[in-house]
Amino acid sequence: MDLHSLFKAILILYVIRAEPHYIVNGLDLQGPIFLHEPPHRVEFSNNSGGLIECSGHGSPPPEVEWTPIPPQQDMVFQLSNGSMMFYPFTAEKYRHEVHATVYRCKLRNLVGSVLSREVHVRGVVNQKYTVQVHDEYVMTGNTAVLKCQVPSYMSEFVMVTAWVQDTGMHLYPNTDIGGKYTVLSNGELYINNAGPNDAYKSYTCRTVNRLTGEIQISTYPGRIIVTEPKGMVQPRINVEKHSMRHVVLNGQTTLPCIAQGHPVPTYRWFKEEKEQLLPLQLSERISIVSAGLLKITKARLEDSGKYLCWVNNTAGEETIQVSLTVTAPLTAHLQPQVQTVDVDKDAQFQCIVSGHPVHDVNWLHDGKPILRDNRVEILTDPPRLIIKKVQKEDPGMYQCFVSNEWEQIQSTAELQLGDASPELLYWFSEQTLQPGPTVSLKCVATGNPLPQFTWSLDGFPIPDSSRFLVGQYVTIHDDVISHVNISNVKEEDGGEYTCTAQNAIGKVSHSAKVNIYGLPYIREMPKITGISGSDLIVKCPVAGYPIDKIHWERDGQTLPINRRQRAYNNGTLIIEQLQRLEDAGTYTCMAQNKQKQTSRRNVEIQVLVPPKIMPIQAMTNMLREGMRAAISCQILEGDLPVSFRWERNNKPLIGTGNEVFRRLDEYSASLVIEHITSDHSGNYTCIASNVAGTERFTVPLTVNVPPKWILEPKDSSAQAGQDVLLHCQSSGYPKPTITWKKAIGPTPGEYKDFLYEPTIQLFPNGTIYFKKISKESQGHFLCEAKNSIGSGVSKVIFLKVNVPAHFQTKSKQISVAKGKQVHVQCNVQGDNPIDFKWKIQATQQYLDESLDSRYTIRDQVLDDGMVSELGISHTYRQDTGIYICQASNAFGQDEMSIQLIVQEVPEQPKNLRINSQQSRSLQLTWSQPFAGNSPIETYHIFYKQITDIWQNAEHIDITGAQTVVNIQQLRPAKAYHIRMSAENKLGASEFSEVVQVTTLEEVPSGPPLNVRAEPKSSTEIAVTWDAPDRDHWNGILLGYYVGYQMSLTPEDKEVNPTQGFSFKTVEVRSHFGGETVLANLNKYTQYHVIVQAYTSQGSGPPSKEIAVQTMEDVPSSPPESPQCDVLGSTSIYITWSPPDVDGQNGKIKGYKVFYISVDELYETDPEVVKSTNQYVTIENLRKYTNYTVWVLAYTKVGDGMKTKPFYCRTHEDVPSAPQAIKAIPASSTKIIISWLPPDLPNGDITGYTFYMSMLEGGREEGTHKRVLGPFVEMHETVRTQESATYQFWLTASTKMGEGEKTQVVTVPPNNKVPARIVSFSQRLVTPWKEHLELPCRKVGAPAPVTIWRQDGHNMETSARKTIAKNGTLYISECQATDAGNYTCSVENTWGKDEIVYNIVVKVPPEAPNLTVVNTYTDSLHLEWLDNSHGGSPILGYVINYKRDNGDWEELQVDAKINSHLLSNLWCGTRYQLYITAFNKIGTGLPCDIVNSYTKGNPPVQPKHSQMITNNSTSVTCWLDSWGDGGCGILYFMIESRIYGRSPWNVVSNHIPPTERIYTVSDLVPGTKYQLKVTAHNNAGSTTALYNFTTLSPQGVLYNNDHSTPVSQMSDLPFYANFKLLLPICISLMMLLALVAAALFLRKRKLNNQARLASSSMSESPSLANLQNKQNRDQQYLAVRCNPASAAPRGSNSNDSGSFGKAEGNEYIEDICPYATFQLNKQTYSESSYSGNVYSGPYHSVRGSFVYHDVKPESYHSKEPEYTKVRRKVGRLRDPHSESQEYDTLGSESDNDVSARALNSAKYRAQRDTQDETSSSSETTPTSMTRKSKPPFAARKAGKPGTSGKRHVRSSSGYSSHNEETTFSISNYPPNYQDHINPPARFSDANDKTKTQTSPRMRANQKLQREAFQINV
Repeated sequence: MDLHSLFKAILILYVIRAEPHYIVNGLDLQGPIFLHEPPHRVEFSNNSGGLIECSGHGSPPPEVEWTPIPPQQDMVFQLSNGSMMFYPFTAEKYRHEVHATVYRCKLRNLVGSVLSREVHVRGVVNQKYTVQVHDEYVMTGNTAVLKCQVPSYMSEFVMVTAWVQDTGMHLYPNTDIGGKYTVLSNGELYINNAGPNDAYKSYTCRTVNRLTGEIQISTYPGRIIVTEPKGMVQPRINVEKHSMRHVVLNGQTTLPCIAQGHPVPTYRWFKEEKEQLLPLQLSERISIVSAGLLKITKARLEDSGKYLCWVNNTAGEETIQVSLTVTAPLTAHLQPQVQTVDVDKDAQFQCIVSGHPVHDVNWLHDGKPILRDNRVEILTDPPRLIIKKVQKEDPGMYQCFVSNEWEQIQSTAELQLGDASPELLYWFSEQTLQPGPTVSLKCVATGNPLPQFTWSLDGFPIPDSSRFLVGQYVTIHDDVISHVNISNVKEEDGGEYTCTAQNAIGKVSHSAKVNIYGLPYIREMPKITGISGSDLIVKCPVAGYPIDKIHWERDGQTLPINRRQRAYNNGTLIIEQLQRLEDAGTYTCMAQNKQKQTSRRNVEIQVLVPPKIMPIQAMTNMLREGMRAAISCQILEGDLPVSFRWERNNKPLIGTGNEVFRRLDEYSASLVIEHITSDHSGNYTCIASNVAGTERFTVPLTVNVPPKWILEPKDSSAQAGQDVLLHCQSSGYPKPTITWKKAIGPTPGEYKDFLYEPTIQLFPNGTIYFKKISKESQGHFLCEAKNSIGSGVSKVIFLKVNVPAHFQTKSKQISVAKGKQVHVQCNVQGDNPIDFKWKIQATQQYLDESLDSRYTIRDQVLDDGMVSELGISHTYRQDTGIYICQASNAFGQDEMSIQLIVQEVPEQPKNLRINSQQSRSLQLTWSQPFAGNSPIETYHIFYKQITDIWQNAEHIDITGAQTVVNIQQLRPAKAYHIRMSAENKLGASEFSEVVQVTTLEEVPSGPPLNVRAEPKSSTEIAVTWDAPDRDHWNGILLGYYVGYQMSLTPEDKEVNPTQGFSFKTVEVRSHFGGETVLANLNKYTQYHVIVQAYTSQGSGPPSKEIAVQTMEDVPSSPPESPQCDVLGSTSIYITWSPPDVDGQNGKIKGYKVFYISVDELYETDPEVVKSTNQYVTIENLRKYTNYTVWVLAYTKVGDGMKTKPFYCRTHEDVPSAPQAIKAIPASSTKIIISWLPPDLPNGDITGYTFYMSMLEGGREEGTHKRVLGPFVEMHETVRTQESATYQFWLTASTKMGEGEKTQVVTVPPNNKVPARIVSFSQRLVTPWKEHLELPCRKVGAPAPVTIWRQDGHNMETSARKTIAKNGTLYISECQATDAGNYTCSVENTWGKDEIVYNIVVKVPPEAPNLTVVNTYTDSLHLEWLDNSHGGSPILGYVINYKRDNGDWEELQVDAKINSHLLSNLWCGTRYQLYITAFNKIGTGLPCDIVNSYTKGNPPVQPKHSQMITNNSTSVTCWLDSWGDGGCGILYFMIESRIYGRSPWNVVSNHIPPTERIYTVSDLVPGTKYQLKVTAHNNAGSTTALYNFTTLSPQGVLYNNDHSTPVSQMSDLPFYANFKLLLPICISLMMLLALVAAALFLRKRKLNNQARLASSSMSESPSLANLQNKQNRDQQYLAVRCNPASAAPRGSNSNDSGSFGKAEGNEYIEDICPYATFQLNKQTYSESSYSGNVYSGPYHSVRGSFVYHDVKPESYHSKEPEYTKVRRKVGRLRDPHSESQEYDTLGSESDNDVSARALNSAKYRAQRDTQDETSSSSETTPTSMTRKSKPPFAARKAGKPGTSGKRHVRSSSGYSSHNEETTFSISNYPPNYQDHINPPARFSDANDKTKTQTSPRMRANQKLQREAFQINV
């Protein structure tokens, strides 16, 4: 295949390859856009799996991809539609990288790619969970918060949908339930103003799992426990102190601010504005719904910020900060959506963002982030993307991503590349080559539209030769590639080749030379044409290489020959400003090489001239319609032929109709228009063209036209008040001017210029506009249109305005005094005739003179209408009303309302109420009275104290617009009378009713007096004081706050005089002063003490500070920085620093240093050295001994705390001599020397020095010395001379040197070897269970016999005691019995020897003897005696104890005591106890188990009258009447049933003891019931059965049932109970006998009685008796007596109107100081029980009773009186009495009470009979007949003055141990015994024997005093 064919094949391949691309380009391409974009967050349960949809559209349709690609294909799958599906999975298959990651969906097609927003996927493993609601405590009046407790691992997915009350009421989030309940969006339930009734309701929360739809209800309902605070309580926060809230724009949210405190705190909200806290302005949108909850509705963006809630009361304050973020949903819109930009032009996208907040704005191009560079600019406000000089790589898909913390959105736009001029991407370069090879030239270009290539050679087309092949193709990247391939290149092919890429926008070219070696050669050139006046460039096509020079010639002259010609060496000729005459002709190009070889070629240049048009005159303001117009067009020069054409307003004319084209000659043409009209106006253009170019000339033409009507005016009519348009429009040229004129007078003729008013407007088109036309606009109008052409046009029209009957004033008001005459007028406007009618609006009755003689009606005609008058001769109040005047004519009707007000003086003000009551002011409100139809101008308020007269009353005047007045400058706690009147302009009203009000209390204004304080101990200060001056009380003193603090610096005092004070609350004593003991104080510290009195309103000023210092005590801190320095082998130097100042607790008198060697620790007492300095030197210590040292400081009170032990070892010294030495012949030639180590080694033994000397014949042969090791205790030497005497001694050495030597032992010469023992006698001390080795090494010949004896007796061996062959005795597991003397004896023929071991075995101590000395309700007092300590001192004891059915517990106590009070035990419970002792050896055996009981009995049931009150549908159980038996009650159980029926119905099985009252409701009226109440405490349970009958609906007990109200647990009839029947029979017999005896005695005394005066009284019931009985039932007794103290029946000392000076006759205010507990709940409503409960300012007096000190015997001589309990507002009512007691204002007289008592005596007698017959298992509270347990003694015997104190446990089950809840029985005789029984409720009826007992008391009878529980 030749090269030419190869090029063709390549070109075909290129074309085929490019073909699909062109097909694609043929489509209408569109970038991908999301149809369904995945959400920002996707959550699903593992049980259900999840599906994320993603789809889009585009052209071609886009492909869907997900990134990242999930690694686990078995867990997630991509569907064919692009959605991604997550399979359900188990918990084990959870993968974080699959189920908790961020995915993105990607759409991709040929245009580009787009990414979805981030998809946060979260697969949640479903777990089981339960929902709980915990009980919450809340103080009365505060807001309770119940929370739905969801486990933390599910709380994010579980929402609270509702709260369900036990009543069935549903509470939903973000709903308002009347202000009582509020449920926030987070599910929290707020219960506002919590009261006692709320404690009976329970709440269940209902939740839903938003992933699974599972609904859960809380396991158990929750409730709130309402408590009564004791004193002031600083606000305590119930919610997060710092929280954040988020709400969407226009949504609603509630900011929580809840605290508990007493008094109930107030809430104020602030908002932070510019770093300042400003009070929050409340509005309809921002409000406080309840307590501190701030509700914001229709949230705005400016609501964002920090909110501060300030909570405070008189006790303190707190703050809560909430940060609120208001967000608006994000939106983004990228503009423009599609943008086409040319290359090198700028592209700009703007992201229009809405929503708040906007945290980030990011830009993407085809799914990739865009980064700033020199071409890309990213602006932020507003978000914009600018791409400078768009390049080919810039088109595609652009995205704007907007995100914040909660969401992310995006918008998409497409950038398309617009028209781009061609640009060369690649071009060929210059080449030089020899002829023959193939040459390929390539150019690559791009552009839009795609460019086309053309090739030229030296400015002329490529030669048409088979050797030249030109081709081009397009790549997939839209690049156009073009080739010129030259095969077998020849020298004539050389020259400058040019590739030119051109499209519709422009062109670009490239030129380079191809040099072919050869002779010069000039190719043939065609004729060249130029345009006259333009430049001509001609390049000589020279081939051959190299060429030396090229030049041009003309007519034999070398160019240039003038200034317009330029010739260049490369063969280029330029001729500027071509001229035909000079430049046209033949030109010659000549090329020459260096060899002077040349080539020549001629070329013909032709010059053409374009046409030039002669200017044409404008044709304006010279033509009129109908004329003939002609426009001539001539050319001044130009080559022929020339063509002409015409355009009007840039649109071609075709020369038809009136328009005629005429060609005058070869150089001119004309346009003629016959009968010209206005439509021919315009700009006419003449266009002349020839081969050289085109010329244009434009001339304007206008046609003048006179005015003509477009919309001619016409007559018109309209109704007054309507909008009217009068049209008048005309046409013409110039544009006509339109004017309006109005005729003068009713007929046309003379006109005046029209005045345009604000309601009349002239439009530019000539139309006139009347807005709400009036009658004045009626008339003839002239419209005229004129311009400069002709006379113009005009038209006269008539405008008719019809006026309906109407009133200018629709309503008015007329006032008249009552009784006066009045005239009412109505003036109507409109066209006559007009008809009138009058009527009364209220009755719709038309008025007529015949209807009422007082009425007169008159009418009168006016110019513009009529007037009508209604007269009333004499007015009454009933005439007040609205009168309607109706007017009508032919065009309409109207009416006018006239309000007639008949005025008179006002009525008196009504409904006077005290709205706000303070201590020195009050707010009075009233209802607006009838004002007499005249505004009340003034109210006159008069007020005075009730003891004053009205003439001296204070007077206040206020304006009549007010219905509230604040009366100031009142006195606290005073009663006032208030009345008022109203006054208008007619006079004043009568006075209103009188209102009585008592001002509130105030804090005391004076401090307590005579404050005294003295120390009682190192931690206690006794404080006493007197009450403030009475004038400064400002109410009833409830108690005192005793403040104390350590002494402050003067600076602190100036800042806050009460800063740092701690306060203790003390109740008022009987003398109104007080005393208390401040405990738990710092020792030996000066305190400042103040006392403040307080009332119900708070505390008064403090007393003057007094300083008092607590007593000294032993230091509670040890000396600091103890240190030991060793001075030598026998002395040490101890130093320390004083204890911390706070722990010195007094003046340090000195220090004690304790030291003992470590070996003697726990064996002996340490040595003690005293020092007044902070150092001491201890001498005479043992050498090289480790000492344990402690240091303590002491004051005059005693020793303080020791330091931690620290250790010190004395230095080494030379040792003492070894303890013993023996030298024993072992044979005739050997001697064994043995020794014991030194008793005082004084260091570490480094070795022994052995000395030996021989005496031979009385002289010493010399001394031998040998050093032995430190662990050698025996040495064997050789006897070298049998006749010599050997001497031996020994020394021990430490590193300090050689010590003392032993005694010298001598071995005389002897050839016999007696039995000897090498070992030594020793005393060994060992703990038990250790192994002992007693060596007994022997020598002798013959071998001696070894015998071991223990304590003188031959020892028998056993498994634990064995003797080795070498004589050593082994004792394993030493026991105490192994102690004693062990003797080892050896003997042979020549002698015997023995050694003794004294063995001491230490063992654990023996068991102590344990006894229980005293028992108490919650503790046991234990004592024990020690036995043997086992040879080592006892270090401590361990007490083990357990209760029945309990676990063993243990307690370790110190060794220095032999008694202990075991506390915190269960009451009335059996305990088992034992004790063990321990020493350093171990713990000894336990003693025998001791059994003992804590004191306490099961609960004591109350009487029926104490326990039960009932009405027709419910029964109230007074649970606090139960006695706790000395043990706190744990809970109650209540069951009920209709009498005689089974089974029992459980009302409640677990009522806490804090429930004072429990009501059983839903009972049937008039039905007999049984109630079973069981009380449980630690000592057991007690069950009581009560019978009662509910009242009828009318409140009558019509079933006289005399059965026992409290019965035993039996359902048998009484006649079947033998134990009951027998006493009844005996009682009947005794009753008959007594009746017979009474009749006999009565008959015997009749004669004596007949002689008595007629005034003698019988003992039958009288009015006084009944009245006394009534008063006893009605009143609470502040003092109750035993039976002996009851008043006689005939006594009237307890008359309701009698208030004597007896102590029992004090008001309830005087009892207040004796109140000992505060109730946990407020007063219950009256509907829950049959009797009224006092509900005054001091709360209920129904409560727990506490016994107080018994009065001395002298009190018994006083006659008892009933005390009347009084209050200012409330009333007390006994459940057994219908009478009530009232305040002094309007109270009943004593006679009224007595009369009422007679009426109710019979009914009350029945009730009293029931009470008196109550028997069964209960014990009468005051009975002394039953043998009862003695009162529980004090826990521990104390001082004589306090030995009688005992603690009282309240019926609620809680024990109080302060002084206010104790009483003394020290005044009783030693044999006084009484069991504490529950007191009677109210005035329970006593036995008849009680009421008949003589007032004289026996000596052994006691008085019991009860104190009511009163909340103050």
